[in-house]
Amino acid sequence: MHLNRKNKGFTLVELLVVVVIIGILAAIALPNFIGAQTKAKNASVKGNMRTVQIAAESYATDSGGQYGIAVTDIVNFAPGGSNTIAGGTAGTWPGNPLDTASPGVAAGAALADPAAVAALRAGGINAGAIMGQALYAGTADKASYAVTGIGADKKQLADASGLQPLVLSNQ
Repeated sequence: MHLNRKNKGFTLVELLVVVVIIGILAAIALPNFIGAQTKAKNASVKGNMRTVQIAAESYATDSGGQYGIAVTDIVNFAPGGSNTIAGGTAGTWPGNPLDTASPGVAAGAALADPAAVAALRAGGINAGAIMGQALYAGTADKASYAVTGIGADKKQLADASGLQPLVLSNQ
């Protein structure tokens, strides 16, 4: 005899199998999603570093090839600024994609001495550095500068190889 099933639906075992499969897929996808968010935030910091580098180069163009010593020297060349060396209007310093409460100028201004540039190039970070900031430091002789950034892991961003600190400079 054939039993006619009047109640069509899924059995408890079938439902459990589907739930387990969805759980496995979620467990695989979640770490990839979290990693993608970190990469996007770090890419934003790198974009901010490039903006600071452009401001430094613009300052040098207008000052006969000399770079600014501190962030306060180049801030007029940030986006929206007056592009003048003396006086004028300060531009909008790149925001911090990792910590919106932290101002950019304060973090960069702490890196205004040659020792800070040497520390940046050696892979060290100034104690005043804030995660997510694009940091600028010029040398006292105005012949060189360095721009770096602090990533989501509170470490200096690395280059494409992941082995060297990422430092944008004129050299």
